[in-house]
Amino acid sequence: MQVAVNGGRILIQLCDLKKTFVIKSGRVEALKGVTLHIKAGQIFGIIGYSGAGKSTLLRCINLLERPTSGTVTVNGKDLTVLTPKELCQSREKIGMIFQNFNLMRSRNVFQNVAYPLKGKGLTKVQQEAKVLKLLELVGIREKVQAYPAQLSGGQKQRVAIARALANDPEVLLCDEATSALDPQTTQSILRLLEDINRKLRITIVIITHEMHVVKEICQQVAVMDAGIIVEEGEVRSVFAHPQAQVTKDFIATVFQRDRTEKLVAGKEFGQSVNENDVLARISFSDSGSSDAFISIIARLFKIDTAILFGNIELIQGMPVGNLVVKLSGVPENIAKAIAYLAKQEIPVEVLQDAGNIQNMDAQCHQFVS
Repeated sequence: MQVAVNGGRILIQLCDLKKTFVIKSGRVEALKGVTLHIKAGQIFGIIGYSGAGKSTLLRCINLLERPTSGTVTVNGKDLTVLTPKELCQSREKIGMIFQNFNLMRSRNVFQNVAYPLKGKGLTKVQQEAKVLKLLELVGIREKVQAYPAQLSGGQKQRVAIARALANDPEVLLCDEATSALDPQTTQSILRLLEDINRKLRITIVIITHEMHVVKEICQQVAVMDAGIIVEEGEVRSVFAHPQAQVTKDFIATVFQRDRTEKLVAGKEFGQSVNENDVLARISFSDSGSSDAFISIIARLFKIDTAILFGNIELIQGMPVGNLVVKLSGVPENIAKAIAYLAKQEIPVEVLQDAGNIQNMDAQCHQFVS
């Protein structure tokens, strides 16, 4: 049975997945009861550090790893109860690409892409037409007779993508598909996956340890840590308002918060902060970024606002970012300005102050804690 959630059809349902590996030193719980719903047509990202369980989770979707318990339902079929033959048939609709490409070195590009089509009842002409169409789609039609050793990393991944699409899958699983590529090639592969998602309406699930990958093409993201999902949601919302510490750490790599904090802690900044100054980080997403909030608080509360640093990223076409600002003026007015921003759903984090706003009334103080 296919489920609709929030207006979208759920294509992949993972319910209370647990996976325990038995090794010489004992038992390792890779998954600890993961439940996840992925809508048809989405590009869904799963991010986590090494050992978080994300690769195991991805491989459970097509049962390359069979979960210890729980269910895996893809397009209405619970894969965990299928016979070997039924599972093989269902897997044909779940393509997969890998970090290290997994191409057959002794076969040329055409033969690699054509391999999944064996035994599918296609004539030689039909098979050739399909392979060439796929190579055209991924942008390497001219490499049809080349061998893997003659290709760059990006070209190898394009061949792998074409091969994964050979059986017209409904789902494409990407296991760290860009980790072995340089930044420029990574961008080109991400643009290709985005194009494939748009043209073929294929559901794409990407696992990665790079928040930049999630930022570039994913609509939804799940953050994994120690075998569980600690946070999940729309990418823009997660970037703007991360809840779990591991999510904040990942997002810091995009917004370079660690570098900002080192600069703020430096002597040059300590000397520039006067008795009535407050250093603060103002975070914003599209909900408030269109308003000139810096000039508004300066005018309404008669404070001076100097922008020291700024970092803005476009997430799904909308600006998300943060500013480090110096607020100067009467302490009560600074506290009121911070309270005003919080009421506009623009979070403020005080980085440095000289006791200027610690004794303000509770209404103001709650927005700087």
